[in-house]
Amino acid sequence: MTDSSTTDEAERASTDAAFAVDDDAERCPYCGRPFPTEHLHALHLGEEHGNALTEAEAERYAAADDRESDELFQFHIKVLALLTLITFVFLYSYTFVWT
Repeated sequence: MTDSSTTDEAERASTDAAFAVDDDAERCPYCGRPFPTEHLHALHLGEEHGNALTEAEAERYAAADDRESDELFQFHIKVLALLTLITFVFLYSYTFVWT
């Protein structure tokens, strides 16, 4: 039977091999997964370990979630603008060039 510390070390080694991990990467205190930024670390904690968060971790997750929502909204606006532009170009081409 394997020791849990040996299993944890093997899992950490495979995780480090799967991701390009720096020595200064943020690591999850619950599962040991590395994250390149504090933003991704906070999102992981809230999404995967939400019931075990401290108050400070919960506040960081809320801030990261707000930032993520804002970035997603901006992305949607950019996609909508691009689709509108493409539609306008096609309509313009059809109306004035192809007729």
